[in-house]
Amino acid sequence: MDSKVFLDSLKSVAIILPAFLVALSFHEFAHAFMSNLLGDDTAKKMGRLTLNPFAHLDFIGTLFLIVFRIGWAKPVQFDARNFKYPRLYSVLTALAGPFANLLLALLIFVLIKYFPISYFPEAVNKSFLQVFELTAYINVMLGVFNLLPIPPLDGSHIITALLYNKYPNVVIWLYRYSLFILIFLFLMPITRYWLIKLILLVYNFLRNLVF
Repeated sequence: MDSKVFLDSLKSVAIILPAFLVALSFHEFAHAFMSNLLGDDTAKKMGRLTLNPFAHLDFIGTLFLIVFRIGWAKPVQFDARNFKYPRLYSVLTALAGPFANLLLALLIFVLIKYFPISYFPEAVNKSFLQVFELTAYINVMLGVFNLLPIPPLDGSHIITALLYNKYPNVVIWLYRYSLFILIFLFLMPITRYWLIKLILLVYNFLRNLVF
């Protein structure tokens, strides 16, 4: 491998990993916070009610992020039997993570717009914009990707809550073959292309709300 390409790859990973750690920390903390707020302390007991990223890291999800630029964290577990309204509260808990990421991305765009970067040298300004725009992108990526109805992603909890009573076989099938579906999603260029297009669509929508 060419030394310049190698150094560029290292630089990319050095920026991506901290941004991913921030995004996944808020994502998983939001799940745990919402679950605890609604009456289930399972995540709290498992040490997931924290912004410490190392409590949430998933090795495979982090590896996929480095290789494919799309990844995930270790899912936060909750027990719907502890909820007063199990189906509704399960959906709210599942949505809390993606919502936290999209909100954080929006706040980052606000920070980019109003931060007084003119007081810093041009090279610093460029680095500032690169890091924060990438952090916003990774938050959008994590939020959008986790809404897919594929276990163990957050969208699977929504599908389970909405469909399990009427179509249990569909939900069982999704859980049984989820790993193969995810592999297919990443390995097929066409599915990866449309997923990235969707992420960019949401990214640009949030950015245009601020700029």
